[in-house]
Amino acid sequence: MSESRPKPPRARRRDLVVEQVADETLVYDLERHRAHCLSATAAWVWRHCDGATDAAALAARLGRTLGRDADEEVVRVALHRLARARLLEDPLPPLRARSLRSRREALKRVALLGISVLSIAAPAAGQAATCITRAACEAFPNGNPRCTGQPCCDVAGKFCRSQGCGQTCCCHV
Repeated sequence: MSESRPKPPRARRRDLVVEQVADETLVYDLERHRAHCLSATAAWVWRHCDGATDAAALAARLGRTLGRDADEEVVRVALHRLARARLLEDPLPPLRARSLRSRREALKRVALLGISVLSIAAPAAGQAATCITRAACEAFPNGNPRCTGQPCCDVAGKFCRSQGCGQTCCCHV
């Protein structure tokens, strides 16, 4: 019975904003509003996922680049972390069950090579609106277009409004 070879991984490029910051790569997913921070090694693996190079070839190239061993299992773990972050075009086949000892060893090698993909949910634009201090709100004359309900930073649950505040805007519910 022949085992079919998995399709080589292809990095997702669409709807992503990618920035290099020092030795890390920041990737913002415009579709899912998630931000990912890829370590230098994880970013290297992601950049080399061209849809033609399989995990074994990636491991060999990574090893040459780093000047130390990078086996296929380590690259597969990196690929699964990238897939979990939805940074690959297609899903990957599940990792084969290994003994606890070999899995533990693989994770140690992953840690030694510094492969990490950290992800956070990023707020949508409306959720990320900045707030205004009470003093700044009260500095605006009543009717000022800036008194439009922006959250007050130092008064929880209140908003900068112009209604019912006399001569100036104020923070209220």
